[in-house]
Amino acid sequence: MSPHAPEQEILLKIDDVNFSYAQKQKKALGVLKHISLDIYQGEFLCLLGPSGCGKTTLLRLIAGLEDPAHGMISAPDGHASAPKVGMVFQDLALFPHMSVRGNIAYALRRYPRKDKQARIDEMLTLAGLCDKGDAAPHELSGGQKQRLAVVRALAAAPDLILMDEPFAAQDAGRRSKIRDDVMHILRKAGVAAVLVTHDPEEAMQFADRLAILNDGKIEQIGTPHDVYSHPKNAFVASFFGDVNVLKGQVVQGCVRTSIGNIPAPDFSDGTYVNIIIRPEALKLSAHTPDIDHNQPEYEHAHVRVSERKYLGRSTLVHMDTHDIDHKDHDTIHIHARVPGAFLDTRHDVHDIFLDQSQIFIFEDC
Repeated sequence: MSPHAPEQEILLKIDDVNFSYAQKQKKALGVLKHISLDIYQGEFLCLLGPSGCGKTTLLRLIAGLEDPAHGMISAPDGHASAPKVGMVFQDLALFPHMSVRGNIAYALRRYPRKDKQARIDEMLTLAGLCDKGDAAPHELSGGQKQRLAVVRALAAAPDLILMDEPFAAQDAGRRSKIRDDVMHILRKAGVAAVLVTHDPEEAMQFADRLAILNDGKIEQIGTPHDVYSHPKNAFVASFFGDVNVLKGQVVQGCVRTSIGNIPAPDFSDGTYVNIIIRPEALKLSAHTPDIDHNQPEYEHAHVRVSERKYLGRSTLVHMDTHDIDHKDHDTIHIHARVPGAFLDTRHDVHDIFLDQSQIFIFEDC
């Protein structure tokens, strides 16, 4: 689904919301600051950020469990009522003394009696739990419990499902499969979902859009591709995993570093900058003395490999720069991520080339 495509309607508007848990004591303790965003019908939105940044607080405000100190959370103009909201908690909050069927039935306690049984059966089918209706929650696997919690939240036909770190308790081996199952259940149901997580990979796999939070503020909102490929600041660029951070000064449109000259055409000469270089931006090859370091099309630097950490799908290579051509460059330690296994142990010195699309420059404020 294309985020906020023309045929999508706004489901919920969050307009300039501030919130503080100390607001009643009138202390200057800010939790959320000037939060504005729209949630669209049928979209999956992830609130992504470090612990303590305000993700769960924003989710509680959306759920109506807290009231904003300033601003509004409301249905868009022309809608008579706010959307119906369901919630999946981190601990799932299943009732241990009730069967699977009973847990779903509890969510339907205000549902018309004549329709209740059919709705329970519909939810069991959606969750793939038709043969588990009489089982107790403790008799289910982790994935089955997760699916039960989701369909219980869906049973009363909400417009929006809120999920607060729902996969955190799952081990890494099953987490991706459980998340995929939940995603497909929600797509089939056609509801919008807001997921809180601190895991960038989880957010990118789940979301149509990401809202990156830091210190109670939204740093950037966009599709996973847009936010990853076009970060608005150093915090966002650094949040998606290990990065190399260099500092420098712009001189004649570029920054001279120990791994080569990095173009900075958008900055005035003399500007001090932070350079964020993703490990994927560093391309390694065996040292070739015949390549002229000074020709722009062949510009490269030299490194010595100090460590290789095999990670399965890739290898994280630890390197120290080793300047052969320009002896005045400082030696710095950097990381490269290469696909598969990095097995080249024959060469003492390697050439390193830069993929400029994975390098981001921000003014050093």
